[in-house]
Amino acid sequence: MNRSSIGQLISTAVFYGVALIIFLNGMEFLENGILNHALLSFVCSFLCFIAGMRFAIARMINKLRKLIYEKNRS
Repeated sequence: MNRSSIGQLISTAVFYGVALIIFLNGMEFLENGILNHALLSFVCSFLCFIAGMRFAIARMINKLRKLIYEKNRS
């Protein structure tokens, strides 16, 4: 398991926190019938959530590349 720096942990927590706040704002926009703002909020919330998962996504892609490389080598 890779050790993360404090800065990486803080930025990941901030991405998740901002994603939650934007999602809740999007829900409020949706309840008030402001669909354009709600949709934009949900897209931004999703992108922040994905940004928080950046290290996990990178690990999955590296494993997938390794698997494909080993398969093509055989």
